[in-house]
Amino acid sequence: MRVLNDSVISLTGSLAKALSAKGNTQKTGRGETSDSAEISEAARALQEKAQAKATKEPEETMDWLDVIDRGNGKFTARFRSTAEISRVVKLGYMMVNGQKVTLDKQQQKELMAAGKQMEKDRQNVMNQFMMEQQLSSARQSADGWKKAAQQQSRVTQTAIRLMHGRHVSPADEKELAEFSSELYAMAKSAGALERIREDRESRERDRKISEDNARQRAEEQEPKDYSTKPLSDYPTYETQVAIDMSGDVPQIGAAGEVTIPPAGNS
Repeated sequence: MRVLNDSVISLTGSLAKALSAKGNTQKTGRGETSDSAEISEAARALQEKAQAKATKEPEETMDWLDVIDRGNGKFTARFRSTAEISRVVKLGYMMVNGQKVTLDKQQQKELMAAGKQMEKDRQNVMNQFMMEQQLSSARQSADGWKKAAQQQSRVTQTAIRLMHGRHVSPADEKELAEFSSELYAMAKSAGALERIREDRESRERDRKISEDNARQRAEEQEPKDYSTKPLSDYPTYETQVAIDMSGDVPQIGAAGEVTIPPAGNS
């Protein structure tokens, strides 16, 4: 009888453990089960802190490379792009001559403003450069169209004069023949059949026309300069910050934009 009671007690204990284990499992989508464990608020905070520390950028230890040593502990940090400025502002400091130079919020704001002005002025220079390039190209095209229109007018006038048997200079005849050999042949044939009396007045008029044509052709042959200033002849801009390290604590002056004149004009 005692053995039977012990068996019942053992079976009851096993069932209780099984039911307890079943209560600590949760069913998932397709009948699968997964164990769940609760994390305390303190543990979660420690976990988040550890993750933030792991993803935090390493502290900058290298000196800022673009620095001018003015002597007596005075330096000038130079920035050539807003990307460089954003990097320093994000860190909140920069390394100069082995020392950490911290920027407060106002100094960061001034540095960003100077950087934006620098980029704006650079863009204005580029816009001016591109505009001059386009104007030069437009002048060249306009001169080409003008030359073609003037030549068309001259050869048409020359052909008409030839057809009427009027006096035409050798240069005008040559231009017409080179422009259109067929038109030249037709004009010469028609002129041979046209018998008009050439008086002094008409001959003088034709001479002036030929002189004007010659002068116009000479002007068209004159070389024209369509070149523009290279980009290197325009000023460029950068942002500078004065740093005084003569005392115990580095002091930062106001940030500002500086105009760099073209080479040879400084």
